Amino acid sequence: MTKTKTPDKRTIRKERTKEAIKKAALEIARKEGWNGVTIRKIAGRIDYTAPIVYEHFRNKDDLYFHLVHEGFTRLKEETFSEVEGKGSPEEKFLAIAEVRFWFAVRNPTLHHMMFDAENPDWQKIELAKSMVSIMQMVDKLVDEISGQPEKRMDYIFNMICLIKGYTFFTNHLLNTSTKMSRHFPADEDELHKLYTDAIRRFISSISKK
Repeated sequence: MTKTKTPDKRTIRKERTKEAIKKAALEIARKEGWNGVTIRKIAGRIDYTAPIVYEHFRNKDDLYFHLVHEGFTRLKEETFSEVEGKGSPEEKFLAIAEVRFWFAVRNPTLHHMMFDAENPDWQKIELAKSMVSIMQMVDKLVDEISGQPEKRMDYIFNMICLIKGYTFFTNHLLNTSTKMSRHFPADEDELHKLYTDAIRRFISSISKK
């Protein structure tokens, strides 16, 4: 029987430092945007020197890549985990939409970096690789729900607009520092209900008559 190797203290310390760096970067980005993130600011926030940060990430772009890559990996894993065990195509479709909503609400800065920021070419490639399995599942579900594969692209375009619109405005409304949140106060549960109602209406609108 093979024994599982226990990580030594040095390895554990390095992993904790790496996680602290990523957390600090996201905290700074939430307040100042990604352009406001610097290695020096990250180091100051975690009480280390800049060279320590460079031991874990080559530069700011490398850090961005790791954050986005891990974000897409988590989103994919959470999506397939949530869909597993669901019965009908409608239930599976709703589960996919639910995962995206809660991922956006719980990780607003990371979600923005993944989907709403100006994406460099490498990130577009990462997005395509990470989302292809989810989109293949969505394609199949849309065909099963609608019975109209020839209209699949129209339906998916509408779905993407619906999800991106709701997640974008939900995060703005929940961010108390934005003007929008002051003019349109709303809570998480209320916004979630509006979102799920909209998704259910969309499913109903494309369902076989």
